[in-house]
Amino acid sequence: MILFVDETECEDYFIVAGLLTESKAKTDATFKKFKKKIKNFPISPKDKEKIFTEFKSVILDKKYQRIKVCMLEHINTMDYSIYYAVYKKKNNSFYQQEKENVYISLLNKIVSHIDSEIDIIFDTFNKADFELKIIESIKQNNNVLTIVQRDSRLEYGLQFIDNICSIIRHHVYEKDSTLYYLLTNYNTIK
Repeated sequence: MILFVDETECEDYFIVAGLLTESKAKTDATFKKFKKKIKNFPISPKDKEKIFTEFKSVILDKKYQRIKVCMLEHINTMDYSIYYAVYKKKNNSFYQQEKENVYISLLNKIVSHIDSEIDIIFDTFNKADFELKIIESIKQNNNVLTIVQRDSRLEYGLQFIDNICSIIRHHVYEKDSTLYYLLTNYNTIK
């Protein structure tokens, strides 16, 4: 089993989410089928270049909801689970050190709720000391076989979880309808 991890935040909440799938190979194959399916969608050449470099939730949520729905439909063809944990910010000041500690705490909660042995891939922060801290802390869990950071532009599972994170953020913050949220299976970690 492999867990792809990303985080998101809004004014009041910080969220860490994980997409647990059978394998990286099956996740990659599903992503490639999705990408092939949307190849002929009507997208401006400029946007197509941006989107196909990295399927970021920001642009899909704003301009290409059909692509987002297509992505979710493809995710739903896999054997998967989604886990997420939410931190309610105490005030408007959410400094980097606190954010790092909260991220590790939330990820630990998620990992401890998974019964099987897992490999973990988390989105890079381009902050080597923090990434090492994540790895050192999370690998203490008995069910973690490996944990590595990767660039989401190169890791399809991270692009899936990035889009799932935005859905969770909108659901938790109640700024959006729950249409997307209902398309997927979630495990909220308290």
